[in-house]
Order: sequence, then structure tokens, then C-alpha cells
Amino acid sequence: PSCIFFLVPEDRDVEITIVDILDYVGDSVRPIKEGFAVFDANHIICLGYRTTNTSSVHITAYVTQSSHPGHSPHQVNLDLGPGPGSVSEWILNCTCKAGTAKCKHIIACLLYIEKHKRVEFLSCTDVSQAWGMSKAHKTAAWGAKRVKDMCCVLTPKKINVDVEGGLKEERIIKMKYLFIYLFIY
Repeated sequence: PSCIFFLVPEDRDVEITIVDILDYVGDSVRPIKEGFAVFDANHIICLGYRTTNTSSVHITAYVTQSSHPGHSPHQVNLDLGPGPGSVSEWILNCTCKAGTAKCKHIIACLLYIEKHKRVEFLSCTDVSQAWGMSKAHKTAAWGAKRVKDMCCVLTPKKINVDVEGGLKEERIIKMKYLFIYLFIY
């Protein structure tokens, strides 16, 4: 029997320093504050490289919209130079309405890379295909769900309690919460 091996691209080290990010942003403080807030809120859904060569690495990320978390995420594209200090060679863009290459989504992605120092490979099913829809957009429901609708939440079973024996409603509620507590723990 013959074996077929598939080469899976490895994670890649990307060197970005906080000094590079500050150099890129320039004198404006707002993108740093807002970008850190996006990063700190864990709004970066997916970040990884698609292509790489000796002079640059192309990174794609998807970032949740802060103002409309139920809508499709913003796509951020980062073409980064070969190493620290190559800020002038960066080509960065985002699909957000801000229209600048220094929006909070881009800064959040740069902060993510600076912290983790390593990015994973994104396959063709992770990024937008030629017809403009990614697997994430197609299969994920970006809208909010009620806690009881999530698969990991168990709903307690209802207990029939005979109230003729003089049990007060308050005592029944206490018993219900005690049962839920015992059921969970």
C-alpha cells in the first residue's frame, strides 16, 4: 500500500515590535487606544498568513465589528516587510468604513501579532474565495444567541411539587435553586 502525505504549512514567526506599531501610527493616539480596546475585547476572530516570501508575509484577519457584532466581520489584510523596522514597506487595509490604513482593526491585528509573535497558515476555506464568501461567513451565525439555546447549557427538569402540604411559594423557589445547584455541581 502506498501512503499519501500532505504538507501542511507550518506556523510562521513574524517580528513586530511595539515601537514598529507606534512608528506606523505616528502622532495619533486614538488608533492605539481604540485598537487596544478591540484587541483586549478578543474581537479578532481569525488571523493567519496566506502567502509568504523572503521579502514579505501576507496576513489576513477577520475582526468583529464593534458597532454591529451581528454582521459579518471586517477583513483586514496586512502585507508586512521582512522584519522589525520595515514599517515603510507595510501595505495595510481594512474593509471598515473608516477608510484609513490606521484604523482600530488594523492596529488590533498588529498588537495581536506583536504579542503572539507567531501566526498560523490560513487555508483557502478560511479566507474569502473568488466569489467573495468565506467559510466563516457562510456557516457562522454572527448574531447573538440566548444562553438557553446554546448546546452546552443544560436546562433543569421540572419538578412537580404538591403545595397542599403547606409549602410556601418562597420555600419552593429555594428548593428549586438548591436542586439546580446540586444538579450542576
